[in-house]
Amino acid sequence: MTIKECYDLLGADYNDVVIRLGGEERVARFLPKLVADPSFGNLLEAFAKQDWEGAFRASHTMKGIYANFSLTELQASSSLLCEMLRPGVYNPDAAAQLEVVKADYAKAMDVFSKIG
Repeated sequence: MTIKECYDLLGADYNDVVIRLGGEERVARFLPKLVADPSFGNLLEAFAKQDWEGAFRASHTMKGIYANFSLTELQASSSLLCEMLRPGVYNPDAAAQLEVVKADYAKAMDVFSKIG
């Protein structure tokens, strides 16, 4: 599967990321860095420790990364979680939103694992 096909499956904007990163070759070069980024793991760890400031930082990082890669759905769910955590105090709705982020993340990583 090509990177463009992955973006199509995810409903993401491939043309936008190509323009933003300066070409298809750069998208191909930087995408493995996205997949290897530790922010999602950091988010889960912070939630497990009830470290809401750490969870905010991780979700904020994810929001930015996914926006830069034009991953619309994952960026939107991460952004919403980030806003729920912005004050640094646990929001009861954040746990439910974390489940949405987990599902969006799993879907994206599964699709990107099929690049060949």
